[in-house]
Amino acid sequence: MITGRIFILLGVSSFVLTLVSNYFDIILQIENKNEITQLGQFWFYFAPNSLQVAEVIVSRYVDPCSALDVLNCSGFIWHPFISSILLLPAAPVLAFLSFVLIAFGIKKSVKR
Repeated sequence: MITGRIFILLGVSSFVLTLVSNYFDIILQIENKNEITQLGQFWFYFAPNSLQVAEVIVSRYVDPCSALDVLNCSGFIWHPFISSILLLPAAPVLAFLSFVLIAFGIKKSVKR
C-alpha cells in the first residue's frame, strides 16, 4: 500500500517535470529556435553536478569493462547506451514515465 503511494508520488513528480519541460519547449519555439529540450539538457539545467557524478559512477563502478581489467574492452554502458537516452526529447520520455509510474502505483494500491 505504501509502495503504491510512493510510485504515484513519483509519477506525479515526473508529470510536473513534463510540464516544466513543455514550458522550456514553448520558450524555445517563441525564440524561433527549431529545437526541443533533450533529457540530458533538462537534467543538466537543474543539477549539472549530479549528471557528471552519475557519469563517473556508471563509467567506473557499474560498467563491467571498466570494473574488470580482464575483459580488456572499452566501456559500453554510459557511451553509447545512456548518452543516447539522454539525447531523447524530455517531454515525451517524462510523460511516458509518469504514466507508467502512476499506473503501477494504482495497481499496487488496489492490490491488497
